[in-house]
Amino acid sequence: MAADDAGRLLATARDLEAVGADLLAAEAATAAAAAWQRTGQTRRAAGANRNAQSCSARCRGAHTPMLTLPETTAVLTTREKEIALLAADGSASKDIADALHLSVRTVDNHLQHAYAKLGVTNRRELASLLGQATGRPANKSNATADGATRVDGSGASVRA
Repeated sequence: MAADDAGRLLATARDLEAVGADLLAAEAATAAAAAWQRTGQTRRAAGANRNAQSCSARCRGAHTPMLTLPETTAVLTTREKEIALLAADGSASKDIADALHLSVRTVDNHLQHAYAKLGVTNRRELASLLGQATGRPANKSNATADGATRVDGSGASVRA
């Protein structure tokens, strides 16, 4: 870990995970995420952070100094989160733009920022990630009675 080579750290994490050393794999992936974050590679950092969380989840109750590094990914703005949740639920950019009174270009820009911060590249990956994060199945509609779809910060539907 002294070399701070994020690529080698993540490869090591994957090797450790393959042999069942989940705690060590989580630590190596966390170190890789931190190294990538320091070089401004937020997408790779987010991916390594997700790998670390996956491995550490299999180590119930484990807490080590390496797992308590500061969060390595940026937080979504309220608007990015709202748009990302709608997109993950299957809404088209045009429908999101209409519902939120934005341009399609603005919606797509917010989505691109969310993708970069979360380390995903498309709506399918976004839906999978956000479905896991909110504890609800991905691609489930949250339409209101009048057909408008909005999601508040908690993931609950609110009236448009």
